[in-house]
Amino acid sequence: MPKRPTKSVVLTARISPSLSKKLDGYAKITGNTKSRAVEKLLQHHIDYETWFIKEVRKGIASADRGDLIPHEEAMRRIKEHIAKRKREKQKAA
Repeated sequence: MPKRPTKSVVLTARISPSLSKKLDGYAKITGNTKSRAVEKLLQHHIDYETWFIKEVRKGIASADRGDLIPHEEAMRRIKEHIAKRKREKQKAA
């Protein structure tokens, strides 16, 4: 996680009471203030969502160009990946 900036801005947001309780619990178990917990959660979520949206757009652009993998090939690759992960787990056990 990047270093915390020395300057900050105040953000006001309305959240449900149940989400506030979850945030309180998260802050407590991580040893953070609610403010720091929100910052950490937002940073992670924004990084992930930004990456995900970019990857989806790449996939759509690829499909629009006609760069597609036939269903059978995609399924073969998925099955190979699953088998590889199972072997790795068995070796680790």
